[in-house]
Amino acid sequence: MNGQLKQSLYILLSMWIAIGLMGCSKGKSDEPIANKELRSEQPGADEAVEKSADQDALIQKFNTVVSSAKEASDIVSFLNENMNKAGQNNADQMVRELYTFYSKDLERSQQAFFADDVQKVLTEMDWPITSANAASIPDDAIRQLVVTKLSGGYKLVWVEGSIYPIVDYSSQQIYSTYLSKPLNSYIALKAAESSEPAAMDAGLVVSWNELSNRAIMAETFLRDYPESPEYQEVEDLYLDRYLSMYLKGLPNTPIANSETLKVVPEVKASYVKITSENPDTVTAKMADRLLYILAASKDVVLIQGPSGKRLLPEVEQFQKNYRTAAKSLL
Repeated sequence: MNGQLKQSLYILLSMWIAIGLMGCSKGKSDEPIANKELRSEQPGADEAVEKSADQDALIQKFNTVVSSAKEASDIVSFLNENMNKAGQNNADQMVRELYTFYSKDLERSQQAFFADDVQKVLTEMDWPITSANAASIPDDAIRQLVVTKLSGGYKLVWVEGSIYPIVDYSSQQIYSTYLSKPLNSYIALKAAESSEPAAMDAGLVVSWNELSNRAIMAETFLRDYPESPEYQEVEDLYLDRYLSMYLKGLPNTPIANSETLKVVPEVKASYVKITSENPDTVTAKMADRLLYILAASKDVVLIQGPSGKRLLPEVEQFQKNYRTAAKSLL
């Protein structure tokens, strides 16, 4: 009787184990309904292939547009209609192709504004000339010229008595949702300059503090996106324009007062500000080196010599080597 009881208990235990294993197996195979629904909403392989094919076809159409484009407006029109279908990589590619077109077309477009009576007609218009008032230009040919350039992403500037187009990079910021972070950062940097150039007519247009902000903006791009196709262009913009102007000044906006021979107080204040607020930047480190020289010279930048005023030797040496020194810090 004891043997039979043990056998019965063994059979019963075996049944419990089998039922338990069946339950575990069922738990693994039955996917929760919520997960199934979520998975069913995700694009399948066929849909992904179809999307890729559509984007390839879009790029082929775009390349055809670019190859036959007579004006930037031809390309811009295509971008406005199709950017939301391109995908980020293709969107980046298309905008860069637009910039390549600008690089080849800009000089031709500017020269067109110096033909016949274009300058005379435009200088008599209310300024600025935008798409809002371009329709009121009395001359048909000149009106068409202006409208075409404006619709192609150019803007008109008035420099040294002449009106001509430049690329309006802020117009591409409408594509920001579709572009990569590096390209958006590049466009923001270029847009700041096209909206308000840092310098014109050999003099600063912005404040010294704004100039330092532009320098840091370019420097940040170089630090964050070293693999960007725009890296070299931004490096040149940083070293040869922003940092050069900040440390050396311009003919019409010098860093030294020609009467006192000392650094302009606003310039020194900007150097102190940037070294305090952004000490880890290359721009601040370079400004700090110049401040060190000024501390030793008691703010003297110029000296009076037999042939006139010239830079203090220490300042002259600093300015001569600033580019090499700054590049080594990037």
